[in-house]
Amino acid sequence: MRRVVWFALGAAVAVLVVVKGAQLLRRATPEGVREQVAEASADLGQRATLFVKTLTTSMAEREAELRSALGIDGADAAERPAAAPARRATS
Repeated sequence: MRRVVWFALGAAVAVLVVVKGAQLLRRATPEGVREQVAEASADLGQRATLFVKTLTTSMAEREAELRSALGIDGADAAERPAAAPARRATS
């Protein structure tokens, strides 16, 4: 009985090794590498898009907080004088 158990366990491990080995071999082929790069670039694009959206939303929220704290209203923007042009230092 013990031999049957050990034989079954060995067969199961052998099948597992063959299946995982085939998966690793597939990933090492040029087509597998190409798929991995495509997945990574798609993920990078999604992360960059999320970062930009989060950044712009946070900037808008912070600007609204600052305008509220300083008492600057968006409607007054047209009435305020334009900022003075930047000056160059002369040597």
